[in-house]
Amino acid sequence: MCGNVPIFRLSVVVLLAATLVVVSGCNTLGRQPKFKKAEIEPSVLKPGDSAIITVRLVDKIKTVDKVVGVLPDYPGMKLALKDDGNPPDEEAGDGVWTLQVDVPFMAPPGQFVLDITAFDSDGDVVIVKHSDQSKGPLSTTCTLEIQYPPEQ
Repeated sequence: MCGNVPIFRLSVVVLLAATLVVVSGCNTLGRQPKFKKAEIEPSVLKPGDSAIITVRLVDKIKTVDKVVGVLPDYPGMKLALKDDGNPPDEEAGDGVWTLQVDVPFMAPPGQFVLDITAFDSDGDVVIVKHSDQSKGPLSTTCTLEIQYPPEQ
């Protein structure tokens, strides 16, 4: 009987570990895609200037097929970022999505927010579970400012 005690203890440990996994649920937050950083460089622009939008995305299971930016003030203007290795993107498939944009000469001055959203291969918004357990779109924002040059 005494020789079976280590096997019994091992069985109890395995059973407890399995119970904890079932009770606590599976932690999928680590596997789901997430944006790490979004920026526009430079973030202060004048009409006619160029900027690079860069979004860093961690997507271990390759859910994201497309990343699109939209200025809420101009929802018809969709900015499709690329991770294809063509400039300004440096390396295809590295999770860094980029786009060079030119500020139109007629752009109004002010501060703007760029809403960035991820889409899957079906064109649907990628839905993720947030740290507060709510579900919502995989999205992030970055800001930019358009200034007019001083009058000469």
